[in-house]
Amino acid sequence: MKITNQQLHQEILAMKQDIRDIKVRLLDPDKGTISRVNRNTSFRKGAQKTLWSIWLVIIGILGKLIFWN
Repeated sequence: MKITNQQLHQEILAMKQDIRDIKVRLLDPDKGTISRVNRNTSFRKGAQKTLWSIWLVIIGILGKLIFWN
């Protein structure tokens, strides 16, 4: 099966469009994958601080109940 230059050109154009679509999905500043990962990371850092605060309060309450009766 012989491929003509026109068919090859069409395949290359289709591949370029696919690459553009992938770049938009990854790098879009509003809905792209990179922005979602960054928002997720910032949320986890904030939630981690909150969880540590809660654990310290629970440990403090347990310590008070056990040692200072």
